[in-house]
Amino acid sequence: MAVEKMEMIDIVGHMDDVDDIARRIVLSSSVHMVSAITEVQQNNFPILKAQENVDAVLDYSFIRQYSSQKNLNEIESKINGLMEILELKKRVNPAHFKEGYDFSQDCENIHEIYKLVSQKRERINSLELEQKELEKLQEYLSYMKYMDVDLNELKNMKYINMKLGKVTRYNMDKLKKNYENFSALVYKLYQDSKDVLVMMFVPLSVEMEVKRVLVSLSFEEYKITTCFQGSPSDWIDMADARREEIKKEIEAIKKDMQSINKEYSKDVEKYYSRLHMEYKIEELKNYIVCTNEFFYLTGWVPTYKKEELLKSLSKYEESLIVITKDAEETREGLEPPTCLKNNYLTRPFEAVVKLYGIPSYNELDPTVFLGISYMLLFGAMFGDVGQGLVLFIIGEILSRKNHRPNLGGVFARLGLSSMFFGLMYGSLFGYEDIIPALLIRPMEGINETLVGAIVFGVVLTSIGYAFNLINCYKKKDVENGIFSKNGLVGMCFFWLLLYMIVANVVGNGTIIPGGILTLLLVVLLALMLLKEPMANLVKGVRPLYSESKGDYFIEGGFGIIETLLSIFSSTISFIRVGAFAINHVGLFIAFKALADMMSNATGSIMMIVLGNIIIIGLEGLIVFIQGLRLEYYELFSKYFEGAGYEYNPILLRTQAKKTRKKNISFNNKKLLTNAN
Repeated sequence: MAVEKMEMIDIVGHMDDVDDIARRIVLSSSVHMVSAITEVQQNNFPILKAQENVDAVLDYSFIRQYSSQKNLNEIESKINGLMEILELKKRVNPAHFKEGYDFSQDCENIHEIYKLVSQKRERINSLELEQKELEKLQEYLSYMKYMDVDLNELKNMKYINMKLGKVTRYNMDKLKKNYENFSALVYKLYQDSKDVLVMMFVPLSVEMEVKRVLVSLSFEEYKITTCFQGSPSDWIDMADARREEIKKEIEAIKKDMQSINKEYSKDVEKYYSRLHMEYKIEELKNYIVCTNEFFYLTGWVPTYKKEELLKSLSKYEESLIVITKDAEETREGLEPPTCLKNNYLTRPFEAVVKLYGIPSYNELDPTVFLGISYMLLFGAMFGDVGQGLVLFIIGEILSRKNHRPNLGGVFARLGLSSMFFGLMYGSLFGYEDIIPALLIRPMEGINETLVGAIVFGVVLTSIGYAFNLINCYKKKDVENGIFSKNGLVGMCFFWLLLYMIVANVVGNGTIIPGGILTLLLVVLLALMLLKEPMANLVKGVRPLYSESKGDYFIEGGFGIIETLLSIFSSTISFIRVGAFAINHVGLFIAFKALADMMSNATGSIMMIVLGNIIIIGLEGLIVFIQGLRLEYYELFSKYFEGAGYEYNPILLRTQAKKTRKKNISFNNKKLLTNAN
């Protein structure tokens, strides 16, 4: 329920061990990497403290950025190709890289398996291409089978070329009209409603001229690449026999592929997992610097994960230099990342906080306060047992089925809050006469509802002031912690002004005399106006003003006016909580009136259902946004800067990737080409 304490860890080791050490760090999922070259340039790498390892100290002068020599893209292409062929699911299994392994040997195995599979695949592609060619050949031959002539003789004439192809009927008519100008013999084999299949005999002497004419007619020529003996009828029979041979050969190769699948599928899955680990190792190594013999690595690790990390590196205890230091001991300007750790109830609201900003390392984590206050605000504005149950179910579906734990978790918790306030209001799917109200019915107690909303807003605002005081104390920020509108002076002014207004509205007067109360308010305003010089005076900083006094007081005067306006507006803003609670009831009353106007029971029920859907969808969205507005603008603006950056350790995600299952196919030439 706070920002976790971070420590910087610096590691020096031998280059021979860098891959295995990097793998262990990735598996620990604990180190947020920092560029080691930056720390070296800032003289912040504590290698010189390790005097017992003289070699590492001497080698330090030859330091350089690590440069990877591995070509993982080629391996990835081949593994992906193998997984496509073998129909394997792409998932990372930690069991495949926890034990020691030599990835260079794995690469050799991958090449061998891929070579074996690709040869068979290329053969199948070649056979299927030949089969398609035979099918097309038989289509043309079917219109020539009555010819009693050796087809090879027609193909291989010395002075005349035979051409087969098709042309559209429209272009065929054009050719007929100009046939006397066409220096070739045209023989029509077949025609349908669209195209005409023709055989042409073209003298070699006029071939170029004829070719230009055929191009203008969009002639689609079919070139015979297969060679048989005999008449067209004989060619058809021999083509049938060859197609049967091809079919048997393809079936035989596919059986071989099935046995390859059975033999190598586990190995390919293993190599896939290890490839992902290698990518993470290379990602980690991009942050390190090295020499010929040593590597230097630095990063941030949460204190609660440090022991687990050191335990994973214990194998290299004698050859590894590991130095840890608290965040306070690092160089000035080096801010640790923020690692948030919250309980089950408020953890999903971390996503809401991160939409505004990441808490800095020395800042209070507002997640718990935001989570509880947001649930209360939403429930108060959208209190209904039935509609809250619907929101809860939607949240659970998003969390469990759609794997959206943050959004689903927020919806589920807001639904629970809505159900709780629904019990307080006695509301079930808009009806207020089914269950009793345990606290109040907003429509029957409008004044109490609105006043209660303002009181709730005052409580939340006061907690916001307290958060700001703690944050400023941690940062030793005197100006904003004591003298600003959100500091101690601003909080006292807020409470005194609130006290004066409430006392006069109630009519009982104030315990403090009016003149003294007014004087206190003026003094507090003056302190807010003089916040910079007063803070510098307390800290002993000179000069007291960072700009000219005239500019400072003009700007400060407008700041005071803005402060007065913001105090009123931010307090009154919470009245919308009560207004939406009343509006929630009023909107259902409108749908209830429409339902009563229906002529039959079915129409009334449908109107009530439609009304609840609109209320949950439309009003629920509006209330969701209004709750965010109150959190961000009325509360976060008082105490939360969000100037940090998120703790993001290098880790390997092992969730299975969703892949579309396909039948075994060997036609994907593109994948084969890319891999090669």
